Amino acid sequence: MEQVAATRSQLLALRSRLGLARRGRDLLEEKRNQLMAEFRRAAAQVLAETGELDAAAAEARHALAVAEVVDGPEAVRSAGLATRAHLPLTARPVTVTGVRIAEIEFPPVGLPRFHRGYSASGSSPNIDRVAEMYEAQLEMVLRIAAYEVRLRRLSEEIGTTTRRVNALETVVIPQLASEIRLIHSRLEERERQDRFRLKRFKDRRPARTGRGVP
Repeated sequence: MEQVAATRSQLLALRSRLGLARRGRDLLEEKRNQLMAEFRRAAAQVLAETGELDAAAAEARHALAVAEVVDGPEAVRSAGLATRAHLPLTARPVTVTGVRIAEIEFPPVGLPRFHRGYSASGSSPNIDRVAEMYEAQLEMVLRIAAYEVRLRRLSEEIGTTTRRVNALETVVIPQLASEIRLIHSRLEERERQDRFRLKRFKDRRPARTGRGVP
């Protein structure tokens, strides 16, 4: 511990710093709680979307198998090779509990039947169903990816906030409290010494003798 000046002004300054440190810790803990609540909401959404994605993927694979059996693998493959689509993705900055996060946005993935790239003669209800199901599956994947970006950013901020709380709780606040106790102890000791010296001074003063009246 550095040498601390045992003065009342220093004691007041340290008490002020201790109060600020405690308020800062409380604010950071409140921020961390809010971040963790948002993290739990995003994680729950990812879990729900992932469950839906697994079910959708199983249905899409079944529809694909049916289309290959009914229309033939060549027709399905030809439609897949002919399909072309441009899907623009944008990242919009948003603020969540004071944290800037890139919000991924995209237009609807599903396309009308005759806008997928393959011709009407090369299509069938089975192939169209496969296309619709895989478009829906892709949209789910993009939504999950957007939530995972949010989760990653929230996790980083929670870690940073936790380190700051721990630094205040285990280093800064205990050190300030220790310095305050030390200065308070020195000031009390100094006051006791001053009272003792004053008492000795009073005890050593000669008693005044009064003069008699003739």
